Amino acid sequence: MKHQTRAFRRIAMITAIVIALCTVKARADDKVPVVATFSVIADMIKQIAEDRVNLTTIVGADGDSELYRPTMADAKSVAGAKIVFMNGINDEFEPWLEPLLKQAKFAGAKVVVSRGAKTISASEENAPSGKPRPAELDQHAWLDPKNGIIYVKNIAEALIKYDPANAAPYRARAAAYLDELKALDAWANTEMAAIAPAKRRIISSHDSLEYLAKAYKITMISVNGWTNNSEPSAAELARLTQQIKKERGHALFLDSITDPRVMQRIAKEAGVRVGDTLYGDALSKPGGSADTYVKMIRHDIEALKAGMLQN
Repeated sequence: MKHQTRAFRRIAMITAIVIALCTVKARADDKVPVVATFSVIADMIKQIAEDRVNLTTIVGADGDSELYRPTMADAKSVAGAKIVFMNGINDEFEPWLEPLLKQAKFAGAKVVVSRGAKTISASEENAPSGKPRPAELDQHAWLDPKNGIIYVKNIAEALIKYDPANAAPYRARAAAYLDELKALDAWANTEMAAIAPAKRRIISSHDSLEYLAKAYKITMISVNGWTNNSEPSAAELARLTQQIKKERGHALFLDSITDPRVMQRIAKEAGVRVGDTLYGDALSKPGGSADTYVKMIRHDIEALKAGMLQN
């Protein structure tokens, strides 16, 4: 009899565990499956949705979206997604996205999170060669926190539209996050106000930070252009080196996704050092100094301030 009682208890326990696991799986399956093209958008979604969606990020932390090659796993994630959140300003940033959507026969909603953002054209930026560029738009709009606010509003609007059951928490989380981004922008302005305008000059390895530079009145010259698929010529590097020496510039910065060798060469020839790594195209890995959008902006502002004070 005792053995039967123990057996019944064991069966009841196993049944309870199975039911619990099935319930957890059912709840997970009920979550809206969404895809973010890269890590910054993914973090914004997490801040608003928390664990209310099943989120897949295609280009993760420290990844280069411009040079990414999609996988079969990406196609599977996209095929099952209800929403794909994309940057969408310039095809150079997500050149693989439309072919991937076509391959996966994606039938959900495409949300361009940059809709309504204030963009910068190529003609407004300082190319390393000094030559005019085609009339294209710089894709890195999220690096101005004012544009980050627009991204968040667009993401929240889409989540509310396609997952109305969670509309209330989405609105509440988005409102709190927007307040945080406004405070971030105010803090960055205060930090930059402590630096004399004449010192607000930097040279960056990759032209991904122009939005941040313009937002806080920093003059930036980049070694590479918008993408890392080409390098400047020897003549362009020589010109940059001479300019650094002439202007006594010390604020040289390496982007997290750029090969460091070119900047190390410039720094050596100009007799200056490369400052702290900046984050623009991607967040750092979890636990790093820039593993969320807010931390990324804070890290970059602090690094830029420290470097520019040496000019």
